[in-house]
Amino acid sequence: MPRRVVVVAAVLLAAGVLLAGRGAGASVPSAPRRAAGFDLPWNPGADGTVYAMAASGGTVYVGGDFTRVGGAARGRLAAVAAGGTGAVLAWDHRADGRVRALAASASRLYAGGQFGAVDGAARARLAAFSLASGALDGAWRPAADGPVHGLRVGLSGTRVYVAGLFTRLGGDPDRAHLGAVGAASGAVDGGFAARVGFPVHAVTTTATSVYGAGDGLGGQLGAWTTAGAAKFPTLETDGGGQAIAVIGGEVYLGGHFGNLCPGGTHLDGAGRSVCTGAGSARRKLLSVDAASGRPTPWNPSANSALGVFAMAPTAGGSLAAGGDFTQVGGATVRRLALFG
Repeated sequence: MPRRVVVVAAVLLAAGVLLAGRGAGASVPSAPRRAAGFDLPWNPGADGTVYAMAASGGTVYVGGDFTRVGGAARGRLAAVAAGGTGAVLAWDHRADGRVRALAASASRLYAGGQFGAVDGAARARLAAFSLASGALDGAWRPAADGPVHGLRVGLSGTRVYVAGLFTRLGGDPDRAHLGAVGAASGAVDGGFAARVGFPVHAVTTTATSVYGAGDGLGGQLGAWTTAGAAKFPTLETDGGGQAIAVIGGEVYLGGHFGNLCPGGTHLDGAGRSVCTGAGSARRKLLSVDAASGRPTPWNPSANSALGVFAMAPTAGGSLAAGGDFTQVGGATVRRLALFG
């Protein structure tokens, strides 16, 4: 199942297993190293799909559709130890719908998804918890009118970026698909005023920029300043963008596309998204210059129909990617690849 790949990638990243010895400013090579052969006792076990993970200190927080973790009853949210066997911790909250995204700051854990309440208290697809006490934050209550798929705490720690299928954030129709709220207050942050015309599934940031991966009529890679101004025209692919990461001066996109489409996309007679005009082959993975949006030569080429679901930089500046692929660049690399 594709979502198991997300779990594998996130577990390895959260537990600190993927370590690289390359400078963070260097370009990521297209030939992957096989991220395989790990024999770890860490095995909490969930009885349903895990969609999101976030690490804070010695704790890994997980969210999804599960009702039990490590044999203990948990309502789509749980916390487990990052080390050892991954023992289930006492932290126990219950969301009444799927949890799709988690992000941690220095003081809070943020959750997003398709829920309408947490612990019986109304929460419109967004919630926060104190990392110190473990309690649900009673004051942080922004509202999204549709599913939240991505969360990212800005580098300043004062802003949380929210991505998803929603058309209003905090009741504001100008915050469709991507917006920002205060990390402490939850109020809509008017300082980020991007206008986004496509559903955003993943978001990442630098000190000066915000990048989003999404879909619609094909796939999309958008870039904005931290004020919300477009950095470069949205790039289009012939399949959805599902994961995004920034390393050095490049933005990496993963998804289920096969081509980058400089002339945009349209639906063919069978209802499939295809390039308008000539496309550039980029199977499931591509990168662009972070400042200009110009595509780079990086083209590792992964197989599979569904492509890449998870992507993240490692501590040493390498790129980890997880998906349902079994080959990258013609070499056998099963579902988890490490570039760098």
